[in-house]
Amino acid sequence: MVAYALKNGYTAVDTAQVYLNEEAVGEGIRQSGKKRNEFFITSKIRNRFQGYDNTMYAVEASLKRFGLEYLDLFLIHWPGEDKYVPTWKALVRMYEEGMIRSIGVSNFYPEHMEQCAQNTGIMPMVNQIEMHPYLMQYEIVDYCRENNVFPVSWSPLSAGGEARRDPKTSAEGHSGHIASGNVMEDPVIRKIAETHKKTPAQIILHWHVQNGFGVVPKSANPRRILQNKDIFDFELTKDEMNQIQELTKKQIRIGDDGRTYRFPLLNEMIEAGNEPEKDRFGNYL
Repeated sequence: MVAYALKNGYTAVDTAQVYLNEEAVGEGIRQSGKKRNEFFITSKIRNRFQGYDNTMYAVEASLKRFGLEYLDLFLIHWPGEDKYVPTWKALVRMYEEGMIRSIGVSNFYPEHMEQCAQNTGIMPMVNQIEMHPYLMQYEIVDYCRENNVFPVSWSPLSAGGEARRDPKTSAEGHSGHIASGNVMEDPVIRKIAETHKKTPAQIILHWHVQNGFGVVPKSANPRRILQNKDIFDFELTKDEMNQIQELTKKQIRIGDDGRTYRFPLLNEMIEAGNEPEKDRFGNYL
């Protein structure tokens, strides 16, 4: 699907080490025939690799798996408890050395971003957070806008309906709890979609863009991949924007909360006898 998307007008690919697909993404990029300056690749550090030295190791492993000389954007996936600052210091070093062109975070609250900036003098450039019509994280968004941090929405369609956590992710320390709420079936969204002759998903994605957010929808369906980029030929009225904004009062969170989410680190896993598998290059996954 990566090659298909790039051949059909997409220029950005978002992934993460925990998705275990960096090699496949790299292969898709090569199959697309795109030159290096024609696509933008984002990845995120797997939680277990947080800490200065482990971060340096993990980013170099990602570059090998992608088959690239540099990454356009690399994020700290979750803040965790106490390792995100040394992790950020490592990203700053790799940014200064040119291994990463832009650096940022994901699921960070203002206090986390503040610590990053205070300890390095460099504020994250991007914060990728859960955001959709059922969850507007105003505290984070306002801080981002005040500090020139670009907010990007993950799960912009509220997981595309009633989401269910994959039990395998419990190994990453996830709570296992997940809320459900099919925003694309919401009467407000459906009525606006009918007005503009668009799908509910297209209305929601355009709402994100019109709010000034970056957006990273996911799909393995060719038809929906094309639909997801066909969102720039209309505008939502002020009243329609306000109607969707009202839905955020529901405050339905799909994923974990960056203030409470915790996870085991690599050395803790090894000491507990849970040594991770390695990729074909001999790097821990």
